[in-house]
Amino acid sequence: MKTTAYLLIAFTAILFFISCKKDSPNTQPGISFTGNLTEGTANAAGEYTITGHISSAARLDKVVLTKEGQSAPFFTDDATAKNKTEYDFSYLVTGITSNTYIVMDIYDQQGVKVTQRFLVKKY
Repeated sequence: MKTTAYLLIAFTAILFFISCKKDSPNTQPGISFTGNLTEGTANAAGEYTITGHISSAARLDKVVLTKEGQSAPFFTDDATAKNKTEYDFSYLVTGITSNTYIVMDIYDQQGVKVTQRFLVKKY
């Protein structure tokens, strides 16, 4: 009788801990660029400002921008984007001497990474 009671208590405890597990959202951060355009043209000085909005179910961790083909990012936003779920961004890209894809990596605090490319055309 005692064994059955202990098994019933153990089974109930296991069910309790399983049912109380925090569900994490499995949606990825979404990004939209101003005007829903995924390309723009740099000015005569080789500069272009990428603008848009990031929306995420989980809080953001950081946004990293890299010129495609380069290993090192030229900009990391781990301050203004951090802890936000809605974020309007504006990033200045300089040194555009030819058509260049900018790779934008968006990381949330649950370890999800979303990558989006934006083409900046030479003036």
